[in-house]
Amino acid sequence: MRFGLGYAAARSALVGSSCVTALLTTACVKEPVDWGDVSYRGSQLGDPDTRSAVLSANLPAVTGTVAQCLRSIRVASADSDLFRLWWAARSDSSVVLAMQHSRDGGIGWESPIVVEARDRGPRGCDRPAPGIVYDSTRGYLHLVYFIEAKDGAGVFFAHSMDKGGMFHSPVPVVYGNAPVAASVAANGDSVVVVFEDPNATAPRIGIVLSHTTGHIFEERGDVTPDDVPAVEPWVTLDHRKVTVWWKPGEKAAGQSGDRIAYRSGTWR
Repeated sequence: MRFGLGYAAARSALVGSSCVTALLTTACVKEPVDWGDVSYRGSQLGDPDTRSAVLSANLPAVTGTVAQCLRSIRVASADSDLFRLWWAARSDSSVVLAMQHSRDGGIGWESPIVVEARDRGPRGCDRPAPGIVYDSTRGYLHLVYFIEAKDGAGVFFAHSMDKGGMFHSPVPVVYGNAPVAASVAANGDSVVVVFEDPNATAPRIGIVLSHTTGHIFEERGDVTPDDVPAVEPWVTLDHRKVTVWWKPGEKAAGQSGDRIAYRSGTWR
């Protein structure tokens, strides 16, 4: 697959957060989301790290791989459409990203397809799970994931406009060598991706936003303040309201264990 941006140009534009260019300018660009305060709650059933045994039932082998990474399975659904997405490891410990579609709520599954095969990292199944969201109104399926491709490691976004029948070429979200978790949300042509910043010195969450179905991410910024360590984010988008949840980072004294942090804001 090819990128919409050349690697050198994309890496220059995408490494780091919205303030990367601060060394060359007098101030950072205005944040694209008007954020509220950070709040905390306990973990709940339905949070992304909860699992159901049905997700891995009858998971098929993927051609060219030797193991299915069961802990990486993520799903999206609406009405009778159900999608499951997972990593499958090759014999050299690189992975492919596989997906299946069920049109009857999981009773029967179509043959798996490989969405992404450029990974060359030797991590096997020891890597962040991908993210997935399905917009049933338009039949759009959006994915986000970290890979170590030959031309650079980072977080990438891919989407299908026909329920996974065909995927557009992946778009780079952020380059960085550290394996990081990411999540995606969508509302019509608006798409939001949040991710652990792979270039930050302390755990923090970055965000990119698109009004063009993810073909281009026109805006980027930070979700978490510098003094709020954060990992493993997930996001929802309700019209212009963006809500991001995350787990407090290791240095967040008193906010560990089953505590979940979150923050909402309005997309400007």
